[in-house]
Amino acid sequence: MRRLEDWGRLGGIGIAVLAVAGVLAFLGPRLLGLAAGPEAEIVTTLKEAEHDGVSLPVPGAPGPLVSRKLQYARITVSVAPDGRSAEAFATLDFEGALGATTVSTAGVEVVPFTRESGRWRPVSSLAPRLVAAVAALEARRRALAEGLPDALSRLAGPGGDGGAGRTWEEVAPLSKRRLTVQAWYARLERDEVTVTEYYRVEGDLPARPVDTRGERPLLLVREGDQFLFSPGLM
Repeated sequence: MRRLEDWGRLGGIGIAVLAVAGVLAFLGPRLLGLAAGPEAEIVTTLKEAEHDGVSLPVPGAPGPLVSRKLQYARITVSVAPDGRSAEAFATLDFEGALGATTVSTAGVEVVPFTRESGRWRPVSSLAPRLVAAVAALEARRRALAEGLPDALSRLAGPGGDGGAGRTWEEVAPLSKRRLTVQAWYARLERDEVTVTEYYRVEGDLPARPVDTRGERPLLLVREGDQFLFSPGLM
Protein backbone atom coordinates (compact mmCIF):
# COMPACT_ATOMS: atom_id res chain seq x y z
CA MET A 1 0.00 0.00 0.00
CA ARG A 2 2.89 2.24 0.91
CA ARG A 3 4.46 1.55 -2.46
CA LEU A 4 1.28 2.58 -4.28
CA GLU A 5 1.23 5.86 -2.35
CA ASP A 6 4.87 6.49 -3.32
CA TRP A 7 4.12 5.87 -6.98
CA GLY A 8 1.13 8.18 -6.78
CA ARG A 9 3.27 10.88 -5.20
CA LEU A 10 5.90 10.49 -7.94
CA GLY A 11 3.24 10.67 -10.60
CA GLY A 12 1.93 13.91 -9.14
CA ILE A 13 5.43 15.38 -9.12
CA GLY A 14 5.92 14.36 -12.75
CA ILE A 15 2.69 16.05 -13.79
CA ALA A 16 3.71 19.21 -11.93
CA VAL A 17 7.12 19.21 -13.64
CA LEU A 18 5.47 18.86 -17.07
CA ALA A 19 3.08 21.70 -16.27
CA VAL A 20 5.94 23.97 -15.22
CA ALA A 21 7.86 23.06 -18.37
CA GLY A 22 4.85 23.96 -20.49
CA VAL A 23 4.48 27.32 -18.77
CA LEU A 24 8.19 28.06 -19.27
CA ALA A 25 7.97 27.13 -22.95
CA PHE A 26 5.07 29.54 -23.39
CA LEU A 27 6.47 32.36 -21.28
CA GLY A 28 10.16 31.81 -22.05
CA PRO A 29 10.62 34.77 -24.44
CA ARG A 30 8.66 37.04 -22.10
CA LEU A 31 10.72 35.97 -19.09
CA LEU A 32 13.90 36.55 -21.12
CA GLY A 33 12.72 40.06 -21.94
CA LEU A 34 11.95 40.77 -18.28
CA ALA A 35 15.19 39.26 -16.99
CA ALA A 36 17.67 40.61 -19.54
CA GLY A 37 15.82 43.63 -20.95
CA PRO A 38 14.49 44.41 -24.43
CA GLU A 39 17.95 44.54 -26.00
CA ALA A 40 18.58 40.84 -25.37
CA GLU A 41 15.13 39.82 -26.61
CA ILE A 42 15.49 41.83 -29.84
CA VAL A 43 18.98 40.49 -30.53
CA THR A 44 17.70 36.96 -29.92
CA THR A 45 14.82 37.52 -32.36
CA LEU A 46 17.24 38.57 -35.11
CA LYS A 47 19.70 35.75 -34.47
CA GLU A 48 16.91 33.17 -34.48
CA ALA A 49 16.00 34.37 -38.00
CA GLU A 50 19.41 33.34 -39.36
CA HIS A 51 18.42 30.29 -41.39
CA ASP A 52 17.76 29.32 -45.00
CA GLY A 53 14.36 29.87 -46.52
CA VAL A 54 13.32 33.07 -44.76
CA SER A 55 10.54 34.60 -46.86
CA LEU A 56 10.46 38.40 -47.08
CA PRO A 57 7.40 39.85 -48.87
CA VAL A 58 8.33 42.53 -51.44
CA PRO A 59 5.64 45.13 -52.27
CA GLY A 60 4.66 44.96 -55.94
CA ALA A 61 6.61 41.76 -56.66
CA PRO A 62 4.84 38.56 -57.73
CA GLY A 63 6.62 36.56 -55.04
CA PRO A 64 8.73 36.97 -51.91
CA LEU A 65 12.46 37.44 -51.53
CA VAL A 66 13.70 34.08 -50.19
CA SER A 67 17.00 33.73 -48.35
CA ARG A 68 19.75 31.19 -48.83
CA LYS A 69 21.83 33.03 -46.26
CA LEU A 70 20.78 35.70 -43.76
CA GLN A 71 23.23 36.83 -41.10
CA TYR A 72 23.31 39.81 -38.74
CA ALA A 73 26.42 41.16 -37.03
CA ARG A 74 27.35 44.14 -34.85
CA ILE A 75 23.80 44.47 -33.55
CA THR A 76 22.97 47.45 -31.35
CA VAL A 77 19.51 48.30 -30.03
CA SER A 78 18.00 51.69 -29.26
CA VAL A 79 14.81 51.60 -27.17
CA ALA A 80 12.40 54.55 -27.16
CA PRO A 81 11.80 56.30 -23.81
CA ASP A 82 8.26 54.94 -23.64
CA GLY A 83 9.55 51.36 -23.86
CA ARG A 84 7.07 50.47 -26.61
CA SER A 85 9.26 50.78 -29.70
CA ALA A 86 12.89 50.22 -30.60
CA GLU A 87 15.31 50.06 -33.50
CA ALA A 88 17.96 47.42 -34.11
CA PHE A 89 21.01 48.58 -36.09
CA ALA A 90 23.11 45.83 -37.66
CA THR A 91 25.23 44.80 -40.58
CA LEU A 92 23.38 42.37 -42.82
CA ASP A 93 24.88 39.68 -45.05
CA PHE A 94 22.17 38.30 -47.34
CA GLU A 95 22.07 35.88 -50.26
CA GLY A 96 18.85 34.74 -51.86
CA ALA A 97 16.54 35.15 -54.82
CA LEU A 98 13.48 37.02 -56.02
CA GLY A 99 11.99 34.55 -58.45
CA ALA A 100 14.73 33.82 -61.00
CA THR A 101 16.84 36.84 -59.94
CA THR A 102 19.76 36.29 -57.59
CA VAL A 103 19.95 38.92 -54.84
CA SER A 104 23.09 39.40 -52.78
CA THR A 105 23.78 42.25 -50.41
CA ALA A 106 25.88 43.39 -47.51
CA GLY A 107 25.83 46.56 -45.46
CA VAL A 108 23.70 48.51 -43.02
CA GLU A 109 20.22 47.41 -41.98
CA VAL A 110 17.82 49.07 -39.51
CA VAL A 111 14.92 47.00 -38.17
CA PRO A 112 12.14 48.84 -36.25
CA PHE A 113 10.52 46.80 -33.46
CA THR A 114 7.34 47.25 -31.47
CA ARG A 115 6.20 45.63 -28.24
CA GLU A 116 2.94 43.70 -28.59
CA SER A 117 1.34 41.25 -26.16
CA GLY A 118 4.45 41.28 -24.02
CA ARG A 119 6.87 40.47 -26.86
CA TRP A 120 9.10 42.46 -29.22
CA ARG A 121 8.25 41.98 -32.90
CA PRO A 122 9.58 43.56 -36.15
CA VAL A 123 7.22 46.31 -37.32
CA SER A 124 7.23 45.29 -40.99
CA SER A 125 10.12 43.04 -41.97
CA LEU A 126 13.31 41.45 -40.73
CA ALA A 127 15.19 43.47 -43.39
CA PRO A 128 13.11 46.54 -44.31
CA ARG A 129 15.84 48.49 -46.14
CA LEU A 130 16.83 45.49 -48.23
CA VAL A 131 13.16 44.87 -49.07
CA ALA A 132 12.63 48.55 -50.01
CA ALA A 133 15.68 48.51 -52.33
CA VAL A 134 14.58 45.28 -54.02
CA ALA A 135 11.04 46.67 -54.40
CA ALA A 136 12.45 49.69 -56.28
CA LEU A 137 14.64 47.52 -58.50
CA GLU A 138 11.76 45.18 -59.34
CA ALA A 139 9.39 48.12 -60.02
CA ARG A 140 11.94 49.57 -62.47
CA ARG A 141 12.39 46.21 -64.23
CA ARG A 142 8.62 45.77 -64.53
CA ALA A 143 8.07 49.33 -65.80
CA LEU A 144 10.68 48.86 -68.54
CA ALA A 145 9.46 45.40 -69.52
CA GLU A 146 5.75 46.25 -69.58
CA GLY A 147 6.04 49.69 -71.19
CA LEU A 148 5.03 51.93 -68.27
CA PRO A 149 6.92 55.23 -68.70
CA ASP A 150 4.82 57.05 -66.06
CA ALA A 151 5.66 54.37 -63.50
CA LEU A 152 9.31 54.70 -64.49
CA SER A 153 9.27 58.46 -63.88
CA ARG A 154 7.87 57.95 -60.37
CA LEU A 155 10.98 55.96 -59.47
CA ALA A 156 13.32 58.87 -60.22
CA GLY A 157 14.89 60.82 -57.39
CA PRO A 158 14.35 64.55 -56.77
CA GLY A 159 15.84 67.11 -59.13
CA GLY A 160 14.63 65.75 -62.48
CA ASP A 161 13.36 62.62 -64.12
CA GLY A 162 16.56 60.73 -63.34
CA GLY A 163 17.00 59.94 -67.00
CA ALA A 164 13.59 58.27 -67.15
CA GLY A 165 12.76 59.83 -70.52
CA ARG A 166 16.05 58.78 -72.11
CA THR A 167 15.77 55.32 -70.55
CA TRP A 168 12.32 54.82 -72.05
CA GLU A 169 13.46 56.05 -75.46
CA GLU A 170 16.10 53.30 -75.53
CA VAL A 171 13.65 50.44 -74.96
CA ALA A 172 10.36 51.80 -76.35
CA PRO A 173 11.12 50.90 -80.02
CA LEU A 174 11.40 47.22 -79.14
CA SER A 175 8.40 45.03 -79.88
CA LYS A 176 8.00 41.73 -78.03
CA ARG A 177 10.13 43.39 -75.38
CA ARG A 178 11.49 41.32 -72.52
CA LEU A 179 13.81 42.46 -69.75
CA THR A 180 15.14 39.82 -67.39
CA VAL A 181 17.60 40.32 -64.56
CA GLN A 182 20.01 37.56 -63.66
CA ALA A 183 21.33 39.23 -60.50
CA TRP A 184 21.38 42.31 -58.30
CA TYR A 185 24.50 42.69 -56.17
CA ALA A 186 23.93 45.51 -53.71
CA ARG A 187 25.77 47.39 -51.01
CA LEU A 188 23.53 48.95 -48.35
CA GLU A 189 24.85 52.21 -46.95
CA ARG A 190 23.19 54.53 -44.44
CA ASP A 191 21.20 56.57 -46.98
CA GLU A 192 21.90 54.93 -50.34
CA VAL A 193 22.34 51.61 -52.09
CA THR A 194 24.87 50.91 -54.82
CA VAL A 195 23.84 48.08 -57.14
CA THR A 196 25.43 46.11 -59.93
CA GLU A 197 22.74 44.68 -62.21
CA TYR A 198 23.28 41.79 -64.63
CA TYR A 199 20.55 41.96 -67.24
CA ARG A 200 19.27 40.68 -70.58
CA VAL A 201 17.12 42.71 -72.99
CA GLU A 202 15.28 40.92 -75.80
CA GLY A 203 12.95 42.25 -78.49
CA ASP A 204 12.53 43.13 -82.12
CA LEU A 205 13.43 46.27 -84.06
CA PRO A 206 12.02 46.80 -87.58
CA ALA A 207 15.37 45.84 -89.08
CA ARG A 208 16.64 43.16 -86.70
CA PRO A 209 16.10 41.23 -83.49
CA VAL A 210 17.79 42.41 -80.31
CA ASP A 211 19.34 40.23 -77.64
CA THR A 212 21.66 42.20 -75.36
CA ARG A 213 23.33 41.05 -72.16
CA GLY A 214 25.42 43.17 -69.85
CA GLU A 215 25.95 44.74 -66.48
CA ARG A 216 25.38 48.28 -65.25
CA PRO A 217 25.80 50.24 -62.02
CA LEU A 218 22.75 51.75 -60.34
CA LEU A 219 22.43 54.11 -57.39
CA LEU A 220 19.38 54.35 -55.14
CA VAL A 221 18.90 57.09 -52.56
CA ARG A 222 16.65 56.80 -49.52
CA GLU A 223 13.55 58.99 -49.38
CA GLY A 224 11.71 58.17 -46.17
CA ASP A 225 10.84 54.48 -46.26
CA GLN A 226 11.50 54.03 -49.98
CA PHE A 227 14.42 54.20 -52.40
CA LEU A 228 14.55 56.20 -55.64
CA PHE A 229 17.04 56.14 -58.50
CA SER A 230 19.66 58.88 -58.82
CA PRO A 231 21.05 60.25 -61.03
CA GLY A 232 19.67 57.89 -63.68
CA LEU A 233 17.63 54.74 -64.18
CA MET A 234 20.08 53.09 -66.56
